[in-house]
Order: sequence, then structure tokens, then C-alpha cells
Amino acid sequence: MDIAGPGYDNANGTIPQMLPPFTGAPAHNYGGIRLVASIWVLSAVALVFLTARCYCKFLRHMRLWWDDGILIAAWVCITVESALLTYAVTLGYGYHLGELPPALFPYVFDAFRAINVSGTFSLVAAIWSKTSFALTLLRLTEGRTRALVWFIMISMNIAMGLSALFIWVQCTPVRKSWDPLIEGTCWSPTVITRYNIFSAAYSAFMDLALALLPWKIIWGLQMKRKEKIGVAVAMSCGILAGVTGIIKTTKIPAMASADPYDGIDLFIWGNAESCVTIVAASIPILRVLFRDVKASSRRYYLSGEGETGSSAVRRTTKRGSASAGARNDDGSEKSILDGSSQDKSIRGGQVVEFQDWKDIQNSRSTG
Repeated sequence: MDIAGPGYDNANGTIPQMLPPFTGAPAHNYGGIRLVASIWVLSAVALVFLTARCYCKFLRHMRLWWDDGILIAAWVCITVESALLTYAVTLGYGYHLGELPPALFPYVFDAFRAINVSGTFSLVAAIWSKTSFALTLLRLTEGRTRALVWFIMISMNIAMGLSALFIWVQCTPVRKSWDPLIEGTCWSPTVITRYNIFSAAYSAFMDLALALLPWKIIWGLQMKRKEKIGVAVAMSCGILAGVTGIIKTTKIPAMASADPYDGIDLFIWGNAESCVTIVAASIPILRVLFRDVKASSRRYYLSGEGETGSSAVRRTTKRGSASAGARNDDGSEKSILDGSSQDKSIRGGQVVEFQDWKDIQNSRSTG
């Protein structure tokens, strides 16, 4: 049974022509471990924030919406990408070509194919994570601002979608994209590299635009200045995704290298871009959970902590207390701009009011 990959002479055990001669020297700066460790740690961090986001919504009896579903799908793509890259590492990805052990020569092109597929999932993860946040903003905007969000979302999907498509249409036949030894033709690597630099840079700057839009949205609402800043800062964490995207863009020229090792940093930063976007999209909702926990602790303290058995506690029990508990809601925008009536707590028979965040519709109606 011939277990060798394409281009490998199984009978003579010769090295494919596209590989440089094996030097016999020990590998230096092996990148496989660094790649696998980085992508799985980033994926785990994104999962923690995504799980906390969903938990926050379930805790407050809010249904998951499209932005949540797309964000979950983006994380699934990140996981598939990470698994494929891990598989590619087991086939030899992470070595410089001249340092690849001869035992791994038969699997070089299988590794290249896994790298191509993982690159597709990486781009899809980036597209969907950004789309998720844009959908959240669509529910908070109106008029020209809403049209701008639509434009950013659609144009980013097209620009990055073409990058994902070009992986599979740049060569004829398709197999030549991972097996350069077969007959066929491919586009110039310069064309692909330049377009990918454009699409990645465009996506990064659109991330920055989406991160700054909340300031325009929030600042016109009837809210205290401190509250406005808190909400706007939480919703502007996408700036970190934009910065990560810019760094990723600087790594794209490595695609044109004949040594696949040079693309390791690109995969790490591509993974980081999507994971940071998931984290940034989750922070505004987690901020509400943190605020409620803090408010609940404060109400407990003001309602007679340490006064067990006193008349103050009995009065609290008799008159009741309204907590910031579960609220029925169906959108992320209300998780962020938590609209509800005033919360009330009782201290020594006196009602102490704590103002919740205004719902955006109420804020506009009173503006």
C-alpha cells in the first residue's frame, strides 16, 4: 500500500523536488509548539467570555438572538481551525523545510491541504465575529448611522469572503494549491498577497469604526455622563480587535514565502483577531452582570446587614424589596443598555432608590 503523499517517490525514497535538501542539523526555532499553544489558549479565553455572555443572558431570562448565534458559530470555526492546524503540526508544519525530518516527507502535501482548509475557517471566523457585533449595533442605531453599519458589515463580508474564496480558485486544478508538483496553473502569489493585505487592512479599520460608533450612539442619550462613559467604553473594546487586525496585516507578506514556517505568525494573529473580537463583543453584556452583582451586594448591605432580628429587618421583610433580578428580554442591545424601572431597597424603613441604565428607546423618547 502506497502511504506516501503526492510528489514523493515511494520506491526510491527520494525527496520531492520542491523540498530543499535535508541538512541533518537539529531544527532551530521550531514553531509547532508555539503555534499550537497560542491558538488553543486564545480559543479557551474566547470560550470563557462567550460562555459567560450566554450565561448572563440565561440568568436574566433573555433569549439568544442572531448576534449570539453567529458569535457561537465564529467560535466553532476557530475551534475547527485550531484542530486542523494541530493536525498539520503533527504532519510536520512548524519546521523550516530544510529541517523537516525525512520521516515526515510523505505527509508534506497533506499538511499543506490542512493549512489551506484552516485558513478558510480562520477567515470565516473573523467574518462572523465582526458580523455579530455589527448586528448588535444595528439594533441600537437608526437613520444614517444604521445605514453606515449596514455598509460596514456588508463590505467587510465581501472583502474577507473573497480572500477565503481565492484560496480555492487561485489554482487550476484546485489540488495544485496544496500540491505544487502536479500539472496546472496558479495566479501570481503577488496578486493574492496584495489583495489579502487590502482586505485585512480594510477589515481592521472597519473594526475601529465600529468600535467608535457607540460613542456617537450613547452620547446623545439621556444618561448621566459617568454612565455614558461606562457603556461607551465597554462597547468600544473592539478597538483591540482592530489593533490585532493591523498586526495580522503586517504578517500577510509571509504568504509569499516558499517556506511555510514563515506563515506561523500569520495564523497566530489571525486566530487572535477573531478571539479578541469575541471577547470584545461579550464585554458590554458581562458589564451588566458585574453591575447587578455589585448592586445586589450593596442592597444587601443597606437593607440591614448585621441587624438580624432587629425591627429594621422586620420592616424590610414586611415592605418588600425590588431587586435587579431576571428580566424578560430578547436582544443584546437591552443587555447592554439595561432598560428597566428603578430598583428599590429598604434601609431602616426608608426606601433607597438605585437608578438602572435607561433603555435606549426611553432615552430617545425623553431626549
